[in-house]
Amino acid sequence: FYYLYAEDAERGGRWDGPINMCVAEKEFKIAGVNDCVARGFQRAGFQEYDTGEQASWMVQLTDEPATGGAPATPAPGTNSQ
Repeated sequence: FYYLYAEDAERGGRWDGPINMCVAEKEFKIAGVNDCVARGFQRAGFQEYDTGEQASWMVQLTDEPATGGAPATPAPGTNSQ
C-alpha cells in the first residue's frame, strides 16, 4: 500500500483521507498511529492506495469541483503501462 497526504502551499487546500498517522510538524516524518498529540506530533489523515502488482501507477491531484460540494480529494489512480 501507498499512503498520500498533500497540501497546496500557494492556494491552500489539501488532499487527505481516513487513515490517521502521526507526523512531525517541521519535517515529514511518520511516527506511528497512536497518541499523536500526547507524543508531540500532529495527526494527519492519509488516503490509502492499493497498487497491487502494478509496476507503474499515478495519482492525479485536482482542485475541488467548481460547483462546490465535497472537499478536494485525490483522483483515482491511473495505470500507465
